[in-house]
Amino acid sequence: MDKSRILWVDDEVDSLTPHVMYLEGKGFHVSVATNAADALRQMADQPVDCVLLDEHMPGRSGLDALPDFKALRPSTPVIMVTKSEEEGVMEQAIGEDIADYLLKPVQPRQVLSSLTRVLGARQLIADRNLNKYQTQFRDLTMRISEADSWEAWTSIYTSLMAFDHGLTGSEAEGMRPMLDHQKEEANRLFTRWWAEVYPDWLFDPAAPCSFSHQMLSKHVAPSVRAGNKAVLLVFDNLRLDQWNELQSFFMNNFRLVQNEHYASILPTATQYARNALLAGALPDEIAHRYPKDWVPDTLDAEGRRNGFEEQLVKDWAQKEEIHSVEYGKLTHLGSEQKWVRHWPQVKNKDLVVVVVNFIDMISHAKTEQSIVRDIASDDRGFRALTHSWWKNSPLRPWVDGLAAEGYDLFVTTDHGTISVKKPIQIKGSRDLTANMRYKVGRGLEYSPKDVALVREPKELGLPSVALGDKMVLAGEAGYFIYPNDYHRFAGRFEGSYQHGGISMEEIIIPFAHMKPRGK
Repeated sequence: MDKSRILWVDDEVDSLTPHVMYLEGKGFHVSVATNAADALRQMADQPVDCVLLDEHMPGRSGLDALPDFKALRPSTPVIMVTKSEEEGVMEQAIGEDIADYLLKPVQPRQVLSSLTRVLGARQLIADRNLNKYQTQFRDLTMRISEADSWEAWTSIYTSLMAFDHGLTGSEAEGMRPMLDHQKEEANRLFTRWWAEVYPDWLFDPAAPCSFSHQMLSKHVAPSVRAGNKAVLLVFDNLRLDQWNELQSFFMNNFRLVQNEHYASILPTATQYARNALLAGALPDEIAHRYPKDWVPDTLDAEGRRNGFEEQLVKDWAQKEEIHSVEYGKLTHLGSEQKWVRHWPQVKNKDLVVVVVNFIDMISHAKTEQSIVRDIASDDRGFRALTHSWWKNSPLRPWVDGLAAEGYDLFVTTDHGTISVKKPIQIKGSRDLTANMRYKVGRGLEYSPKDVALVREPKELGLPSVALGDKMVLAGEAGYFIYPNDYHRFAGRFEGSYQHGGISMEEIIIPFAHMKPRGK
């Protein structure tokens, strides 16, 4: 309980001085705000452990602002302080999930008692999550062993992420090896299942899930044609658990109208998945349509594999009868700042597409920089880095401002990523692609039991580099290593984040549609 951070929101802040002194004497750190708007800004910059919120304030009441507090920090408990004993007021507050309420005038000991009860409940929640996982472990194991549908696997993945996020505390850490084992088993069976259904589903209009090349025509185009100005944010390499981590930043100004999962095409790599997303077409069709721009997927190929995305987007938009389009690609802080300054010049476009590369840069930096490896040693660290970046990015206030300007906001990605652990030896010619989760070429030598899927590129909607090519994909947490200096490279890349293969983390990815609050 020591040094718990409390935010007290009350327009009569001077009268709180004795209460604040009393609480600080009991080991709390107390900050104050005189209105909801200031309090929300404080919470956005500095999370707190609990909010004491006055219900009756001039202007916007605590009850009116309560949904915004919950949207900004869903896990932060709110204690309502009110002069009113009206049944309707309290029912509405309880319906908004307040942790407790106090009737004015309040005494310091009453406030202390309520805070002790509410903050103590957080430990109970942690214990409950632990008990819930222990209770549901057997059920989840059964669901994993029997899963045979897109709905079943997305549900399993969502459950595993929820437990990964909810297991906290020293006792819960003892359960992590069990959870990690369940994840590995789930990915083993998912990989086997996805390799079997994917080649048929990809070309089936009635497939039970949507794929990369279908998403913009299915969701973005109808909204724009209906007269809504729209911004599409494509976060390169955004995993579903990272999107769950970022959602609260968006909910202060937007409301979710759609939050679904879709399947990245194979290989789950930028050249294929993002080009397909932005072009509304599979890579084989893109390569035939743009023969001068498509870069062959070989190690010595010259050119940028995603160097013509703007053309892809604009050609897709023209086909969808969207005539006013802007495209931007942001690769570092300077480009993010430049984009924000550039926004007034392009804000009247019907559709604005922005590709943001920072998360992909974090995942690659883990291989090259020891400090990133230490901070993002596991998925929890990776999520924390993502959270910290977006919190401080100049893009966050820009996105918040889109709501006031009336924009519909779409957020998605091209693929996810997985921390690899199992080196797979493979042999081939010198012009093989450098990607560690898939290889394409002729005369590849590998152990069939170590790979997830082997097909001719055409069977996967992909262009061939040469006659006789095969596409070989790794599954689960595997990564391809050449025999030369095998142990050095296997050790260097173990635990790194890679993409291009088959796993729940790479395949099952988010697509969200948000509208400004009040629209």
